[in-house]
Amino acid sequence: MNLEKTTIFLQKWRVRLGHVFGLLIIIFARPEFKWLILGAAVALAGEAIRVVSAGSIMKDRKLSISGPYARTRNPLYFGSFLMYLGLCLAANNIWVTAAYFPFFFTVYYATIYREEKFLAEKFGAEYEAFKAAVPRFLPRLMPAKGAEAGGGFSFSLAMKNKEYEALVAVIVTLGALWAMGLTGWTFKF
Repeated sequence: MNLEKTTIFLQKWRVRLGHVFGLLIIIFARPEFKWLILGAAVALAGEAIRVVSAGSIMKDRKLSISGPYARTRNPLYFGSFLMYLGLCLAANNIWVTAAYFPFFFTVYYATIYREEKFLAEKFGAEYEAFKAAVPRFLPRLMPAKGAEAGGGFSFSLAMKNKEYEALVAVIVTLGALWAMGLTGWTFKF
């Protein structure tokens, strides 16, 4: 499989691969109370970033440069990073957490690469200026010059962009981890 086909596969299957990784988090979890609290806080912060980002983007119609997009070109993916990192922390398994980093950056680098290519073709000079002003992944503290810090958030747009899928996934996974932590039940190997 060549590099282009690999990046297409990873972009197309990123959500399903994330679900598989979520199952592995649960299977190898050894949750403890302090890690559940920390992990839940990080995961929910990541999902909050995703909700705001999904409610601020007009996919494929308009280049999003305001709200969270004034701080990072990929706030949805930054939110996903925090969401899954929080789930790994809540699982309290160093091996799952260590496996998460190469998994995430392989899948999402491919996705970001493909999306940047698409956006450059669709929005041309406007995207190139945005790309020069706003970091790819890690958010800036202040919005980029020329970008609006606010922006039009719409909860209905977030739901139209199917953010409820990630919201349900994080709640179900956290619920399973909390149930495991409170009962002491884990998968035995």
